[in-house]
Amino acid sequence: MSINWNILSDQINISNNIVLSTHINPDGDGLGSELAMFYYLKSIGKKCRIINISNHSEKYNFIDKDSNIEVYNPSEHSYWIKNCDCALIFDIGNHSRLGEISKILSDSRHVKKFSIDHHPSNSRFFDVNFLDIAAPATGFLVWKFFKSINLHLDLKIAEPLYAALITDTGSFRYNSTSPDSHLMAKEILETGLKPYDVFSKIYEQRTISQVRLMGSVIDSLEIFDEFASIKISSKMMYDCQAKLEDVDGFTDFARSIKGVEVSFMISELSDNKFRINFRSRGKYIINDIAEHYGGGGHKFAAGATVNGSSFTEIELNILKMLKEKKESLCQ
Repeated sequence: MSINWNILSDQINISNNIVLSTHINPDGDGLGSELAMFYYLKSIGKKCRIINISNHSEKYNFIDKDSNIEVYNPSEHSYWIKNCDCALIFDIGNHSRLGEISKILSDSRHVKKFSIDHHPSNSRFFDVNFLDIAAPATGFLVWKFFKSINLHLDLKIAEPLYAALITDTGSFRYNSTSPDSHLMAKEILETGLKPYDVFSKIYEQRTISQVRLMGSVIDSLEIFDEFASIKISSKMMYDCQAKLEDVDGFTDFARSIKGVEVSFMISELSDNKFRINFRSRGKYIINDIAEHYGGGGHKFAAGATVNGSSFTEIELNILKMLKEKKESLCQ
């Protein structure tokens, strides 16, 4: 898909104060994209801040060595966001995933709102959507923008870009991985970046608490024909002394089981509030189920947050929708 990056470049040139942000519970793609852009904007003398609605997993701290990422605080950030010139929002899917930051931007007529994303969206929230659903990662689109302005990558920008690329391509395993994904990786590695250093910091930092939780997760695993379900209660988290970020990768683990086409994980956040993660091998599209719960994502990787429900109700409803999908394929 052809994107006119001149629009973004022109807006950056006329903007003095720029806010960057990504979705709640940010992943490597959202974080890497905003950090790479942040370092570029700083290099050309722009005043910019990264303000996210929620904190990120500690495993990504290595791409933010200078602690440039701020977590939204109304008293500290509302006025600044409302009065900045431009907002660059990465990997968002739906603007509601910005939380209260979305309302501030919506109420401000002054701020120009730009989305850089590879998630399906028909949102009119943004003034301009730089959208390419065929892109393997939002970080890939940031790289394409840098190429359009002939920016020579340095190691500081390359590291978060590589984190973005490998997290959303599954380290180049997913079918979204394109020939240009490897071209992007080639240019990044030419800066001197060591790929294993990035990979190990993201994927090989399991804590004892996470390993204990994995044991409990395996005990809770249920298989319903082609579908695998995991339920993680607050008690399980407490007993294992685990944090919410420790559940990362569990849905992928369940999907890897022979015969499983779709896995979903229901994590209890608080009383009657749950987070759902979905993964599919590709036989079944699952982001429409996430959208049913007010979430979203890619066709084969999506998520949502549910209020006022229970493990049993959520699981039964999801299984019902998945079985309907299976029946429609058999017709």
